Amino acid sequence: VLPQSLLPTASRLPVFSARHAFALHAPARGRAQDQGDRARSPHADNVARHVLRLDPSVGVAPWLASGGVGIDTANDYHDQPAIATALKATGAARDKIFLTTKVPAGVAALHGPSKLDCSLDPQRAVDVLKENLAQLRMTHVDLVLLHGPCELQGTAAAVDPAKANAAQWQGMQMALSSGLTRAIGVSNYNVTHLEALLAAPTTRVKPAVNQCQMSINGSAFCSPETGVCLHGPGHDDATIAFCRKHNITYEAYDVMSGCPFHDARLGAIARAHGMSAAQVCFRWTLQRGAILATGTGHNATKAALHSKDDLGTYDPNFELTGEEMAYLDGIRPQREGVRT
Repeated sequence: VLPQSLLPTASRLPVFSARHAFALHAPARGRAQDQGDRARSPHADNVARHVLRLDPSVGVAPWLASGGVGIDTANDYHDQPAIATALKATGAARDKIFLTTKVPAGVAALHGPSKLDCSLDPQRAVDVLKENLAQLRMTHVDLVLLHGPCELQGTAAAVDPAKANAAQWQGMQMALSSGLTRAIGVSNYNVTHLEALLAAPTTRVKPAVNQCQMSINGSAFCSPETGVCLHGPGHDDATIAFCRKHNITYEAYDVMSGCPFHDARLGAIARAHGMSAAQVCFRWTLQRGAILATGTGHNATKAALHSKDDLGTYDPNFELTGEEMAYLDGIRPQREGVRT
């Protein structure tokens, strides 16, 4: 679990994701085009869309100005220099920001078979993190994640995926002990991957976080290149329960791309609480015990509004009832088998 000392206010606030900011966050109101822009999955239905970049300055400044704390990026988002520039422009103090980055590892397979990035050399993870720090113009980050298990590489993998996961995790432990990061974790790991990693003889530090796709009725998480699927549509309840049992913080992304905005009862729940449908989907995620990585959309004129809307999810008077949670849990994914 992330120590409270690492999360001054981030423990109760969502994390702004530089990648997801332009790809996954949809509003509960406004024009359909705006909703589509914010709801698009970061692991979209083709690799070209997956690597599209937009200017992080659209979201970083209004996010921080609205009271947000966390900033989430990654080596394979190719936007870390822009994040550094946007952060410098805000004048925000380093100790007021919770900065997360990632080492590609298995998720590099999503960018094509020529982008394999799993290695049995632990130093590979350290070297990539140092690249991240140079791009971010930082001496350390608050959290670094292995972006995906090496199993995502499928039959293209040149090494045993479980051994590569363990080796890259060993490198993460090296980075932690050398002060390059304050905490380490994983992303897109399911129960099978976590069990193997925890059982590896070189694992001394348990992942603090597992950042995964999670929504009410979103798509399955599958690699369009290798066909490997990490979990089915919606929410991976088995992995959520495993993380809870082992005190690994479960962090959700892609909440908005699987928010059923057109569901009549969800709309009624939102109206009953005086909240938006987006806020209901976020609140459902929080009450499932997860924390959030979200974004502000790519419309510069609405980024501040969306930031405030997201943070409004933490209104102390806003809590879904047991009946409402049960209904939302029971909504079945409408895009069964869609590869993202």
